Amino acid sequence: MSNYKDLEDMNLVDNFLFGTAVSNEEYGPLITGTILETIFHREIRIKNVQSEKVVWPTNPDLHGIRLDAYIEEEAAAVELGNIYDIEPEKKSGEKTLLPKRCRYYHARIDENQLKAGKKYFQMPAVWVIFITTFDPFAEDRMVYTIRSRCVEEPEMPYDDGVSTLFLYTKGTKGNPPDDLRNLLRYMDETTSENACSPSLERMQACIAKIKQDPTVRRKYMDLQEFIDRERREAAAEAEEEKNKLSDQLKATVAERDKVSEKLDITTAERDKATAERDKAAAERDKATAERDQIRIDQRNYQELTSILIDKNLFDELKHAAEDEAYRESLYVEYGVKPAQD
Repeated sequence: MSNYKDLEDMNLVDNFLFGTAVSNEEYGPLITGTILETIFHREIRIKNVQSEKVVWPTNPDLHGIRLDAYIEEEAAAVELGNIYDIEPEKKSGEKTLLPKRCRYYHARIDENQLKAGKKYFQMPAVWVIFITTFDPFAEDRMVYTIRSRCVEEPEMPYDDGVSTLFLYTKGTKGNPPDDLRNLLRYMDETTSENACSPSLERMQACIAKIKQDPTVRRKYMDLQEFIDRERREAAAEAEEEKNKLSDQLKATVAERDKVSEKLDITTAERDKATAERDKAAAERDKATAERDQIRIDQRNYQELTSILIDKNLFDELKHAAEDEAYRESLYVEYGVKPAQD
């Protein structure tokens, strides 16, 4: 079996559990509502919740996005009804990309908020909320609130409705309220011991039922088995190719040695032997490069597999395993390797 967590040990910051909880018709609104009400300290009347919502660009050549939890608020609660996107994030290796990632998320979400004939004042406010297990800006704050402002007049009001929150689960600066501390600790370590308030106890009851759901447990087990099989097959293919390249290298070295033995012949013959040696060396370098590329391809595939597992994208994972062109497009989409010109 793989080294993935047992379902019982998963936390809400883990994509599989978070996505499963949000997509649950009964528990999703309660869980996301509790998170938002704790963050904003007011009642949140939820109109719609979607897990792994895909927002496609109008141009198919452009980058789409997947939103872990897309939430629409009732217009009665705030003037127009806010839009929220909640994104648990554990991969600290991509933290330098978070600001531009947020920029793109806001752009894609806004793209669908203003229908023809509507006025700009009818655009709802949009909050993109990242809940991270690492400090995204190395300032030890639990809450980083990002808004547009005028550089020359920082106190001047400039309300474009675009806001981003980074919530670091272990941050200490800024005196965050206790209920927010408790929520983030609970999401980081989702246990009954950390459910230390009535709202968190209700969340914990939902999470406990989800973890015991036979359908969820079977889905998670199937996922583990699929990933284990894919990794074993990839490792076997890599080993076979490595052995093949090793044999080619040995043959190349043997040929080079034969060429070296001829270096004591006449000048013309020696020059010819030198050329043959160089050719053999080039073949050896080519074989080495091919071997290295195989290792890179294997590492890219393993990284893509990990990303898709974290994002609960099982169908995409299966598709990528069978379709090389689709797999290459996912490499680019998730930054595993850059797009080719």
